[in-house]
Amino acid sequence: MLEDHPKLLLSKASVKQGENTLYMQAPPVLEEFHRPKLSKPLYDLMGRVQKDTIHVFGQRALKNNEKESCTTKVRVVFKGADGVADMDTAIGA
Repeated sequence: MLEDHPKLLLSKASVKQGENTLYMQAPPVLEEFHRPKLSKPLYDLMGRVQKDTIHVFGQRALKNNEKESCTTKVRVVFKGADGVADMDTAIGA
């Protein structure tokens, strides 16, 4: 999802919600540890809260084919909360 988002365009993304690590792609041992979480809904991984901010860490490609590390805050709001039918995101620096 994060690699394909037009405003993020991050590779090797890792995601945290406060102190809760939702997913890490590197190093490989941590990616393997967090991989089972990929089959779970984000709503469940975030503790079934209706809205919160997650932090996304990763690498962004620059125009000269180099990469830079970056951190982005993403506000996630689940519509319908317990019956989650939809999700909105707002991205900021």
